[in-house]
Amino acid sequence: MDSIQVTAEGDPVMPSWLVHYFELIKLVMPEGRNSKILADIHISHVNAIAYDMLDVFLGVTPAFDMDDIRRKLFSGRRGGGCSQLNGLLAEVLEALGFNVRRVLSSVVREDSASRFFTHMVLLVSADNDEWVCDAGFGYRGFLYPLRLQHNARAIQGIHEYRVQKKHDMTWCIQYKRRALWTDMYVFKEKIYEPEDFVVAQFFNSYCPLSPFKANLICAKPSLEGGSYLLNTVLVSIKGDVRAQLVIGSVDELVGVLSEYFLIKVESADFVALPAGIFDVVK
Repeated sequence: MDSIQVTAEGDPVMPSWLVHYFELIKLVMPEGRNSKILADIHISHVNAIAYDMLDVFLGVTPAFDMDDIRRKLFSGRRGGGCSQLNGLLAEVLEALGFNVRRVLSSVVREDSASRFFTHMVLLVSADNDEWVCDAGFGYRGFLYPLRLQHNARAIQGIHEYRVQKKHDMTWCIQYKRRALWTDMYVFKEKIYEPEDFVVAQFFNSYCPLSPFKANLICAKPSLEGGSYLLNTVLVSIKGDVRAQLVIGSVDELVGVLSEYFLIKVESADFVALPAGIFDVVK
């Protein structure tokens, strides 16, 4: 991690990758560090870079090294998974002087099962509080950091979130759906080693038990709703309006990825797709 250096006169010298990052997310590089700056970076990051679990279908080995992750995300053509998006966000925040802790969480699926701690989440200190940051959850992911405090609630556009402390050092992030609180994920405040996150990313990309191994998934949340793609079905939500599109070909898929997720790939880039997704892979 490259921290900001200073000249002999005391002026900051920004690493070139950090300058590029703020150009990518269309935000003026901030001076100082506080919860307002943290929130501005978080939502700008989410708005600029999509949740993108396409690597395995494009024949791309998921990147673990930050130099490789930066090259991928800074290209302006691809998004990334939780460890790539949050890994980059953590590096940026640390370069600006924020204290960041990386933890693993267990995402609660539709069947309410919560088994594997494979989702990276960040705990960031600002203004004498700790904040949960997560730019890599996908649809229903929060746009702004959440205060790490029991029963803390946040309304962000049409979305509402709540933080619950389950027991000592274990927390749960919840999302409000139709007046009911549903668990998104749980995490424990503990020390993780760098290799723990490599194992988690490998599991998400390659393990048969991972939902990403057999499903093409992309997402982009927004304050108005957001869009998500599951194989051939695109769902786009804006306020009370929910639109659904069934994609009929690889060429159509490429257009959807570009229009809704700012992901630029060609039909020929796909080396595989989930079984049965199209009759013919072009």
